[in-house]
Amino acid sequence: MDGAKRKIVERFTSIASIDGESYKERAVADYLKIEFGKSGVVLTEDNVGEKIGGNAGNLYGIYKGEGEIKNRKPILFCAHMDTVSPGNGKKVIVHKNGRITSDGSTVLGADDRAAITAILEAFREVQEEGLSHPPIEFLFTVAEEAYTVGASSFDFTKIRSKTAFVPDCSGEYGVYSSQEPTLIYFEIRIEGRAAHAGFEPENGINAIAAAAAAIAGIKQGWTDDHTTVNIGSIKGGTDSNVVSESVIVKGEIRSSVHEDAFRKWNEIETVFKREAAGIGARTECDYGVRLIAYSMENQEYNSVSRYEKALKKQGIIPIPKKSYGGSDANVLVRNGIDALCIYNPMHDIHTTSEYTTVDELIRTKELFKTLMTSEE
Repeated sequence: MDGAKRKIVERFTSIASIDGESYKERAVADYLKIEFGKSGVVLTEDNVGEKIGGNAGNLYGIYKGEGEIKNRKPILFCAHMDTVSPGNGKKVIVHKNGRITSDGSTVLGADDRAAITAILEAFREVQEEGLSHPPIEFLFTVAEEAYTVGASSFDFTKIRSKTAFVPDCSGEYGVYSSQEPTLIYFEIRIEGRAAHAGFEPENGINAIAAAAAAIAGIKQGWTDDHTTVNIGSIKGGTDSNVVSESVIVKGEIRSSVHEDAFRKWNEIETVFKREAAGIGARTECDYGVRLIAYSMENQEYNSVSRYEKALKKQGIIPIPKKSYGGSDANVLVRNGIDALCIYNPMHDIHTTSEYTTVDELIRTKELFKTLMTSEE
């Protein structure tokens, strides 16, 4: 393995090995403060961790421009520090064919540690090679996997950049999110009445029965060509011989059309209330908007243009992808920033089969160097 490959493998292995599930990113934040500090970037930490019940906050830093384009408009790179579970005690394995995996008992954490690796190594090389670049801003967020909680609580008045890149899109090299969804999380509680299932079932009101009837009446999966519905959790009852007194149903709606997400929520709420009322049960319906839809299509965006030009230098054609996943880019766009969710070398994410490759890490690092030194 040559020197360039060895450096990026060592960097990724170091970062990926750090525990940092959502709300527990302390060790990752401490590592990044030290490593970016070596390059002259002071990463300051906000108090978001305290607000959301985590042990670390978002990290922000800016490095002044250098050379001929030092006075050009700043550019922002944003990645998240947290991983999904199981993400503690990760053991990173570099295989002879260049594939990098965990030992199969945890996720690898390439989502989003591969992005952090490429950002850090690209910036380090930009400095070492004395390349000209505009001011560069860095934002590393917490609890992104928990519906972008960290970024949503960040003070965006600190950000000077109008253009940002968020490497958090999986797929083929060169992919980017041309759209992201509105995501509505909902929780519905049905309250019935308990009774002995053998002696007096007629005196009970079965909350589970009401929930089951409502769920049966709701189409899940793709409800049209741009909206999905999922009932992800149902919990209730106490024992097999007791008519269920209460049940809690949790789910989500994703739609590329913001208004359609709300129309679907209204439909779901109506169905649950109708089925519960039909047997004399009560309902409490709660929801939260975790993401707001945006589209990078049908308009010209500086972020897309810069990404296309950077890829062209590598002989790659960009691949627009309609995504329903959501990322911190949703939050940046909501705060008036031209943010593009771009390729990150991660595959089979959110599973214990997750992997990245040495060659992809290097290509991505080179791509980020080009973006950092762009004259636009």
